[in-house]
Amino acid sequence: MKDIGSIFPLYDDDFEINIVDDKQQAESDTILYSLCREALYVIADCFPKDKRKVLLPAYTCSTVVTPFVQVGWECSYYSVDKSLRIDVNEVKSIYYKNHNSLILVHPYFGMDLNDDEIQLLEELHNDGCKVVVDLTQCIFSNKDYGFADYIVGSYRKWYEVPDGGFLKPRIQDESFKAMLPENKDFVSLQADSMYLRGLYFNTNNEVVKNISRRLNKLAVNLGRKTIEPHAMSAFSISLMNKVDKQKCQQQRFENYQFLFQNLKHYGYFQLACTNLEEVTTSPLYFVIYVQDRLVLQASLAAEHIYAPIIWPIPNEDVLINETVQSIYDTVLAIPVDQRYDLTDMAKIVETINNHYHDKNCSYRS
Repeated sequence: MKDIGSIFPLYDDDFEINIVDDKQQAESDTILYSLCREALYVIADCFPKDKRKVLLPAYTCSTVVTPFVQVGWECSYYSVDKSLRIDVNEVKSIYYKNHNSLILVHPYFGMDLNDDEIQLLEELHNDGCKVVVDLTQCIFSNKDYGFADYIVGSYRKWYEVPDGGFLKPRIQDESFKAMLPENKDFVSLQADSMYLRGLYFNTNNEVVKNISRRLNKLAVNLGRKTIEPHAMSAFSISLMNKVDKQKCQQQRFENYQFLFQNLKHYGYFQLACTNLEEVTTSPLYFVIYVQDRLVLQASLAAEHIYAPIIWPIPNEDVLINETVQSIYDTVLAIPVDQRYDLTDMAKIVETINNHYHDKNCSYRS
């Protein structure tokens, strides 16, 4: 049975590639790291110790928080609403009280920052606050974020690559381009996990699938240990160079649009984005809020559809109000990536409809 979601696969021919020269990394304005959290660590570590006060979104990943904690920053958190938009007035209130040296923002799940958010960040930037835009969920964005001092993101969430993150600094700093070792243990575990996932797809052997999952968990746990900067592996760069990025964007948009049109009228859950026009760049996932999340996850998994929780609560400090608590408690991410087509999206819709005992589903493309 075809799985939807979970680990990207690798196959035999993926290992029969010409590994690129490491010099390609050093010659680009984009600095490539093994993991996005390493790019954040490098940013955090370059600030003087008396300037380490960061303002982070309350809805975020633990791997965004950890680099700043590890380097000894004071972390404050600002709210986002259930449309995943910044509470502009709250950010101003916190910033002008604390005079944070740095603010980080996520354009969430294909929704570029809107005019109010951009105006806010331009104001803070002009006041001397450095701005980090984390494009992990909007990696193909063409938006002009000219106010951003640093743009970061993760490639491995989007492509069949064992590792990969990036940093685009406004001002080039040679210390960012230091020669770094590859993250060999992490890459080896991830590549093995991905290869076994591909083997599972070819054999339907559940034992192979379970070993793949265990290796992936080992890699994830390894990545959660003390952060040390590494270069993105030459193997992953070579794999990424094979990706048809235009096709990737188009398929994600089509999948997202299908789910939006066929799920938005059901009252058992809420959509994080209720206006399709706000999805201005290719989305990482299709995100919903659902009260019976674990039960729905189980129903989807029974049909080999794996919808992750993005993200678990990184620490209690992020739970600054009921809205943020509700997001963490109910958010569910449905895969829409380039591995899947509208037939797969129809299966997702049918499974969710069946879960809620609604058999009268018709699809609109």
